[in-house]
Amino acid sequence: MIEHFVIHPLSTTWWVGIISSLAFIVSILFLFKNKSVVVKDNFAKWLSISFLLTYVISNSYVLYSGCWNVQDNLPLHLCRISFFISMIVLITKKQWMYEWVLYLAIPTGIHSILTPEMTQGVNAWFYFDYYFVHAGLILAPLYLTIVMRMRTRLDAWWRTILRLQIPVAIILPLNFLLESNYIYLRHKPLVDNPFLVGEWPVYIIFLEITMVAHVYIIHLLAPKSKKKGIII
Repeated sequence: MIEHFVIHPLSTTWWVGIISSLAFIVSILFLFKNKSVVVKDNFAKWLSISFLLTYVISNSYVLYSGCWNVQDNLPLHLCRISFFISMIVLITKKQWMYEWVLYLAIPTGIHSILTPEMTQGVNAWFYFDYYFVHAGLILAPLYLTIVMRMRTRLDAWWRTILRLQIPVAIILPLNFLLESNYIYLRHKPLVDNPFLVGEWPVYIIFLEITMVAHVYIIHLLAPKSKKKGIII
């Protein structure tokens, strides 16, 4: 397995990552908010392509270095799952995918930036990749909401929580089979996070409760469509 590396809060590296991520998100939203629909849509596609390119480059790098393994490099962390959904929804504008990244990608992106744990490797490229990916998780739903003016449905918040249980139910036993720790369902991450309460499996219950709270707060703040969803 690849050795994980924690970037300590309030360190210089931590501040650089946070400030760079914030500048990236705000500048994109500011630059494209008042552009034409064609320009907005074209940039969404280019953003999606850039997400894909960073994933391909990172995995190619790990493969070339001989460090690729099923314990660390399958795209099964919640951030990676949301990252792939972000790639697709930026092009397709699929409603349930938009609601997934709105409710799940934003809190996972924020927590990952505030309490960073490098899981792919430690060098300049993986540092860039880590913050680009997690800033992208925040940017994609904000871009779709603020720039593209997509709206979540009234009942989407609890439907999204139900959808989240599908990968959780699959990846939890898979972790024990592969001796991996995707979505941190087999043991706690190395980072110091106040929401990580207790040991396995207690901390998973607290993480679920925390995620529900985060999702509901976003639901209260997000602009909404009056339509209700039909398909879970």
